[in-house]
Amino acid sequence: MSGSQKADPAAPHWPWRKRLYRAGVAVLLAGLIAAAIIYASAARPDSTASMYAITDPRYQIELQHIGGNAAVFMAQLHQWFDGLWHGTALAYTVAVAGMAIAGICFFVGYFFADEET
Repeated sequence: MSGSQKADPAAPHWPWRKRLYRAGVAVLLAGLIAAAIIYASAARPDSTASMYAITDPRYQIELQHIGGNAAVFMAQLHQWFDGLWHGTALAYTVAVAGMAIAGICFFVGYFFADEET
């Protein structure tokens, strides 16, 4: 016997780079498919909800009197963030999140050297 130890050739041996690349592809495909399904099944926006939005000048004036400019800014930020989780905006959010996670997998996988077998 020689001094080299060989692994069982029947056992699957996947280097980390391949694992991360495959995980990235799986996350990317799952995110894009989920985004397409959400986009296709999203309801149309309700017109009455926009009547009572932060864009109403009377609401902004009252909010500014009560809490100042910071309160108006925080209300606008809250409405924007809340809007990311409904309708077609949710589809875009899921697609971007899937692409970001897949990009992280590809980026981390790039730094792993392929292992020689």
